[in-house]
Amino acid sequence: MIFKINDVKFYVHPNENIVKKILEAYQTTFMEIEKELKQYRFSWNNKNQGFQIELSEQLKNLFVKLFIRKNGIVPYTEGNEIKYSSKIDLRADVAIKRYQSNKGVYIEIEFRPNEFKDIVKFEIGYNNQFAELGILIVAQNRKHINPSYTTMPQYNRCKKIIEELKPNCPILLIGIEVERI
Repeated sequence: MIFKINDVKFYVHPNENIVKKILEAYQTTFMEIEKELKQYRFSWNNKNQGFQIELSEQLKNLFVKLFIRKNGIVPYTEGNEIKYSSKIDLRADVAIKRYQSNKGVYIEIEFRPNEFKDIVKFEIGYNNQFAELGILIVAQNRKHINPSYTTMPQYNRCKKIIEELKPNCPILLIGIEVERI
């Protein structure tokens, strides 16, 4: 079965100009991220692992490919480079860093009920001067990914959490809608 992302929503905190400026420092834009997500196709054979796990892995690969083409930008998916702190072993799914820099963009792809933890990890990374921007990718509507998984984080709820919490760390929330081709 082949799948694609047919819709992408963005929410930025604290405001669009701050997030836009950080993305530009990493040589990308909202439009480029949206284009890459909507052009991406992936297959799932339903035999090896669950759909959410496969989708998460595919999205990690997509963001690595997006940033690996950038001059002086290095994507990481393992090692100390994805840690939010030198004191606590909290790790991102992907960290994008400029060459020879500890600061970066930390990406969390969340289809499990850990959205609160991810926002706290962004804040820890920001307070430790590791994270310049947190990107949280969630479903717009869980029914398009797994209708029976009632605790899956969804875009509108995550947006309200960020609005109420008002974290110091700039955050780009991305809501995706997936469909079978």
